[in-house]
Amino acid sequence: MATHIDELQPALAPRWLRYLETLIITLALPVIGWIINPNDPLLLGSGLTWLLAIAPLLVGMRYGFALGFVSALLSVTIMGLEGVWYHGDLFVERAQRLPIAIALILVGMVAGEMADVWRRRLQQMAILHRAQSTRLEEFVRHYQLLRVSHDQLAERLAANPFTLRDALRALEEKFLSLASHQDPLAQHGDELLGFLALHARIQQAVLLPVDQQQRLMPQAAMWFGGETALDWHDPMLMACLEQRRMICLKSAMAQGINIDNAPLLAVVPLMDVEEQIYAVVAVTAMPFIDFHRGHLHLLAVLGAQLGDMLRHTQRSSQGSGGHQRSLVAQWVRHAREHQLTSLLVAIDFAESLSDAQLHQAVDNVAQQQRGLDRSWMVCQAGLPRRLYVLLPLTQPRAFTIYAERLQERLASEPGLGEACQAIRLSYQVIDGRLSAKKLLSRHDHAEVSHVPS
Repeated sequence: MATHIDELQPALAPRWLRYLETLIITLALPVIGWIINPNDPLLLGSGLTWLLAIAPLLVGMRYGFALGFVSALLSVTIMGLEGVWYHGDLFVERAQRLPIAIALILVGMVAGEMADVWRRRLQQMAILHRAQSTRLEEFVRHYQLLRVSHDQLAERLAANPFTLRDALRALEEKFLSLASHQDPLAQHGDELLGFLALHARIQQAVLLPVDQQQRLMPQAAMWFGGETALDWHDPMLMACLEQRRMICLKSAMAQGINIDNAPLLAVVPLMDVEEQIYAVVAVTAMPFIDFHRGHLHLLAVLGAQLGDMLRHTQRSSQGSGGHQRSLVAQWVRHAREHQLTSLLVAIDFAESLSDAQLHQAVDNVAQQQRGLDRSWMVCQAGLPRRLYVLLPLTQPRAFTIYAERLQERLASEPGLGEACQAIRLSYQVIDGRLSAKKLLSRHDHAEVSHVPS
């Protein structure tokens, strides 16, 4: 994104510096007033009494309620000390000084509270911006994948019913079938390279996994089309990790990267929408006729799609209740701290539904999910089979629309229309009042339910 709302949030200074600035700003007027008129440093007799409110106003607007109130109290204390020093009485001219003291405290409190309110609103908007940006990025990637699949690969796949999306789905199912302790790249890295070779016409390449510190792991390298001598510190590899985007010969030359005697044609990161790189594919050979902008764009799109797939696979492999609870707890925290409402939908399936009907219904629910939506199945003995659907940043009024849309979709499915009577939808609002543990309890959701008619 060209501009992030996070960049608009000013970084708070260290605590000691905030206190020091509060003290300096508060003492600035008395010092200036003493230089101008040593007999009246607070300028109380000059008709410029309102100048005393500048310090609490500035401090409150800059650092919030607490320091604004401290600045106001310090200004009132200085007024009292000035009365004792010049007049020998702490309460001299009470009728004049008491309203000034009250006004100073009110100015510091109001200015500080307004600053805190707008700071909280800015934080709320930052969370909304990040969520919407993630949703938009996923939408753009899926759109690009569809366009490339239907436009650029339509002719090649016309005679083949196994489309690009089917191939991606099949590869994802293999990843999801792995046990939680198994590495998807180690188990199916060769198939991933074969997928790229088939749909991106790669003749020779190497898959290099990336660790948590975003460093290459050459010891786990997997080759396709035969091995070749390759420098693991090649500038194109390093540039791909640093810039977090695909690097080809043209872009490397434009950036002044040394490509002398380099065997690499392109380096593609398998990166998700959160810009985490799981691996890079270094291409060393491909047909000359395919080495053009459109095909390289396809390669970059496939790399991003595979990165998102690995992200979802990794989170699904954690698929324990702990991961699901932490996911719900994250949005509970957002709701509690920033008043961002979400919905947790529970879809209960009666025992009368067959396994085939259940899988058909679950697939239809998954097809309706947006970028941030998540779903998982929970089965417990003696209780209906339940599918949880997390809808972040969704208001309660949207549940009726969601339920009706899902009802219409299920009713139109062959072999599932009448079975919709055995599907019950309910929801709970994630507003910060209930913990993730309570929200995920197996008690019926008492908020609102929607039973298909």
